[in-house]
Amino acid sequence: MKIFCHQCGKRTNHNVLAEEKVSSPDPDDYPWGESHYFARCAGCDAFTYAIEEWGESYDPTTGEWYSTWKTYPRGAAERKPMDDAHELPAKVHFIYKEIIGSMNAQLPLLSGIGLRALIESICKDQGIDGRNLEQLIDGLAIKGILSKAQADILHTHRFLGNAAAHEITSAKPRELVAALEIAENILRTLYVLPELSRQVTTGRKA
Repeated sequence: MKIFCHQCGKRTNHNVLAEEKVSSPDPDDYPWGESHYFARCAGCDAFTYAIEEWGESYDPTTGEWYSTWKTYPRGAAERKPMDDAHELPAKVHFIYKEIIGSMNAQLPLLSGIGLRALIESICKDQGIDGRNLEQLIDGLAIKGILSKAQADILHTHRFLGNAAAHEITSAKPRELVAALEIAENILRTLYVLPELSRQVTTGRKA
């Protein structure tokens, strides 16, 4: 099977060495199931423990359950905080660290909600008022804090966060990684680059 390899840093073919499946008693009002795999990467020979879980949501067209994967010792969405995170305001920094922690713990639902909260915290720190997140993001562009193109990109976080908070729908690992990278670029634009700019003094008039 093809799963994430912590050594290769990407999805690779694995040979399954052991497999065990468990599921809810039948019948059950809330069916669920797990498949546990102990596997070895066919490329680098690293060992991986993988769990496939189903039971949270299903495809209404086919009636098949959606499944989610967790892999150990590392998951596909594992991240390290950006080097300049200490430049962030305290509340923004706190939420950012929580997101990194939830992604590394392979908790996609909480990660999605956290990304939404991160954007809200940025808007509030920048003094933007609005009745909802859509208005807050638009306010960043209206006040010239971000370009309209950057604000439009931030709306993808709103959709992802709304799905997590209101529809209890988890994003895929690659979606969470992409959303976090977008957020980190915004954080650098607003909080890191201005500090770097102040350090460049050559040629400036007093």
